Amino acid sequence: MSDDRMATLEEKVNRLQLSLSSQLKEKDMDHLIIHYGSDKYVNKYVPVYHALFKHLRDQPITMLEVGIGTLIPDVQCTMLGFAQPGYKQGGSLRAWRDYFPKGQIYGVDIQWDTQFIEDRIKTFISDSTKREEMDQRLGNLMFDIIIDDGCHFDGYQILTLQNLWHRLKPGGTYVVEDLQVSSFATMDEWTAKIQSIVGDEGFVFNVERKNQCVISKR
Repeated sequence: MSDDRMATLEEKVNRLQLSLSSQLKEKDMDHLIIHYGSDKYVNKYVPVYHALFKHLRDQPITMLEVGIGTLIPDVQCTMLGFAQPGYKQGGSLRAWRDYFPKGQIYGVDIQWDTQFIEDRIKTFISDSTKREEMDQRLGNLMFDIIIDDGCHFDGYQILTLQNLWHRLKPGGTYVVEDLQVSSFATMDEWTAKIQSIVGDEGFVFNVERKNQCVISKR
């Protein structure tokens, strides 16, 4: 083979390697979360999620995220002041959709500006603290993954867990983000509240401030 042909072949191989590298990088959770402007990266949740879910990436999972991320000013749990560059409502839903290429992603929120329809994403207006309302919206849906990134008050988080725990499939994972300790004075009391709902299922508090709770269902 001539030197010119060898050089051309090497260039093609290099371009292919760069293309594959770029494609892989675009699917990395870090890249996706940053690309869509979610605050999950700055909150240090991404390594935990990758460890929990990497074995499910090519599975046809169903996932529900509570809290889509409103940009309405002066409402509870607005993303104004927390959203990262490039954010628009539903940023994390899009990141999950891209991370799970065969997955169906659902989002629920109480604010009108969070509603949209995209490929493999469906959103609902509903209050996760109201069981009857959630049951009407979700029907018979069951989920492999449920993430509560809604209103970060412990009372709401406990009510949401009560209302959604039965919708988590066996083997599924339920995560509470930005766990707050306000009306429940201690982590021991948080632990007791969770155990009263999930029984002897395993759960753990993650991250430096213990502000993320991961619960697994057998």
